[in-house]
Amino acid sequence: MERAVEILKCPLRSTWFSFRLVNELGEGKPYAELPYRLVDFQGQAFEGLLDSDGLAKIHNVHPGAAVLDLSQLATTYPDPWYEELALRKSFKIPLTSLQIAAEQSPAGPRSPNGMTYLAEERAARERARFLRAEVSDFIEVKSHLPERDESWKGRPSQLKKSAGLATDQFGIALICNQHHVIEIKALRAYSPLFSRDTDFCALNAYHLALMSTFVYAPFHTDKKPYVSSPPPYDSLGSIGHVLQNQLGRRVKPTQFDGAGPYHLLCEEVAYSKRLEIVPYDPDRYGKEARDEWHNPEDVHFLYSTGANTQAFITHNDRVVLISVRGTQEMLADASRDADARQVPFEDGEGQAHRGFYGGFQAAKPFVERYLDAFYTGEQTLVVCGHSLGGAVALLLAEWLRRKPTKPKVILYTYGAPRAGDAAFVKAAQPLTHHRIVNHNDPVPAVPLPWMDAEWKLALPGTALLFSSPVSGIALLLAGLVNLQGDSYEHHGEQWHFMPRKPGGGSEAAVLWQPGCALIDEQTCARYVGEIGLDGDMPNRLAVAGTHHSSDSGYARAALTNLLRWNASVEERNGKLFSEAEIRDIYAQLLSTAQLLEGWQARSFNEFRWEIRRRGEMRFYGKSDLELRAIYADAIEQGERVRAEQSPALTRTQQRLLAQAERLVTPRSVFGEHAERVDLAELVAQWRAINDNQVAERLAAVTKESARALV
Repeated sequence: MERAVEILKCPLRSTWFSFRLVNELGEGKPYAELPYRLVDFQGQAFEGLLDSDGLAKIHNVHPGAAVLDLSQLATTYPDPWYEELALRKSFKIPLTSLQIAAEQSPAGPRSPNGMTYLAEERAARERARFLRAEVSDFIEVKSHLPERDESWKGRPSQLKKSAGLATDQFGIALICNQHHVIEIKALRAYSPLFSRDTDFCALNAYHLALMSTFVYAPFHTDKKPYVSSPPPYDSLGSIGHVLQNQLGRRVKPTQFDGAGPYHLLCEEVAYSKRLEIVPYDPDRYGKEARDEWHNPEDVHFLYSTGANTQAFITHNDRVVLISVRGTQEMLADASRDADARQVPFEDGEGQAHRGFYGGFQAAKPFVERYLDAFYTGEQTLVVCGHSLGGAVALLLAEWLRRKPTKPKVILYTYGAPRAGDAAFVKAAQPLTHHRIVNHNDPVPAVPLPWMDAEWKLALPGTALLFSSPVSGIALLLAGLVNLQGDSYEHHGEQWHFMPRKPGGGSEAAVLWQPGCALIDEQTCARYVGEIGLDGDMPNRLAVAGTHHSSDSGYARAALTNLLRWNASVEERNGKLFSEAEIRDIYAQLLSTAQLLEGWQARSFNEFRWEIRRRGEMRFYGKSDLELRAIYADAIEQGERVRAEQSPALTRTQQRLLAQAERLVTPRSVFGEHAERVDLAELVAQWRAINDNQVAERLAAVTKESARALV
């Protein structure tokens, strides 16, 4: 028979400690079963688990302050993403159980001074000493966590310095014989909403237009010559600042380089599921530093001086985001734009533009190394780029699509030139590519037809210009002749921003799919015609103006389109166009059709007189017989294009009316996020922002006008 053994209490261990961990809502359940370790004044350690409401009581403790240690590393994970972070090849994250618990609780409501109040109210009810703490207060390795929030008032005092043998322990100090309520700051971040649906959605069009603008920013500061920088990344509008110090700290950014104000439609996520900037800790991550990843900037940012290519890359548990910069440094970038000799696309099929292929070759190892370190096989690769960046992004996306891992790739480009020949385009058909063009943007005409040959050669449409009265329709016909004769082709499903009025701005442009070259490539064709008429080198792309701009052109148009499509779903039963928009666009189509119908060629004698009057060198030394053959060919090609475009334009008029009956659905606006239960609340908050209300007015999105159309 066993005898009961009396345990004698030490008279020096007569005190007790009580503490409850709560989140910003004042709730203790998120910290249920969390392991803790309390080290008292004499160095005695007490270990245990918090109860189902985040509470622990410890008796028989030495008098004096004690230190609460919550630094135990996690051994189980709520989902596989946390295990991925702990075990990945590069920049492994030492995740504690406390960090994971703090990430699962949403941020709580704030009072007018910006502070939480529900946890403090609970402390008052429990007559407890109230403390606020962050996950970083309990651990030694904290480079992967946000910087200390100095506005988080009510932190532990300097009591720890008086905790005796517990002073050097990690954690916060507690007072003996007293109950404590400790509010743990929610470890949360903001993440822009990206849809992983392959179908086009207005949300992606806006966010990726903004990311294509954002890539023009420096990662930290614009240094000449370029060198990468360690944190802190505190330059407003820089890539590092927006990703790490704003989104990563639950601050919504408004400035993206010099562009803004723009407002991302964000969700609040667990900190570890944000768009990541890897931690900076040279001692801990020595292997990565030896592999030339000295700073986070080296990991996430490409600045290739040789190929003059710039890009940034980041990821979360759902997407890997890659954004490629367009033309910025005009001399270097223009020379690459013009380097249009064709070279084999060695990572696929067909031929590619040599200048753009050089940019792709510079970006390829940067992207490949990043994916080798951080791609799980589950994320969607979302690629975007504006202008020249769109052409490089196309080559990148097609290479990625063909990788043995068969990743899911989605590409959005804005004002992108053509990057490959017909064989390339045909082979790349399986690639999901939404190609967005602003109506008055000439850059998609690049590469111009002579760039891969001697530019002084008589081009197919040039003679047509001198065979016609020089008018808008003649420029269009001549440009289309030249574009159709080129060896480059566009890839992807085109979406077209068309202003409601001729010469209108991007804010009031309507997004649709005309499906007619005379509309789809109107400005491109006109631009090619003008250059054919003047016979100069391709040094006039500056005429792109605001319609080609990534900021005032594409990002602004994509913003107002998102607002317009959302209003269509909410307020006019999903109609793609309002009645006023149909009238405005139809009038432009009708005007173009009338001009096309009224085109007449000059006589041969007028053609000959015109080229001699202008002293046009491309026809110098030609006999009358040769000129007659050139003239006849020009007229034949003009008539052929007109014969093709007249019925196409009629079909476009019919298409406009048919698309007017097409319904905009929540999924075509928000993609996979259309089913979110909190979507209405997120959108209402976003629309309530004053800048977005101004954009709605510019886009003529009003409840009154919408109701009038129902």
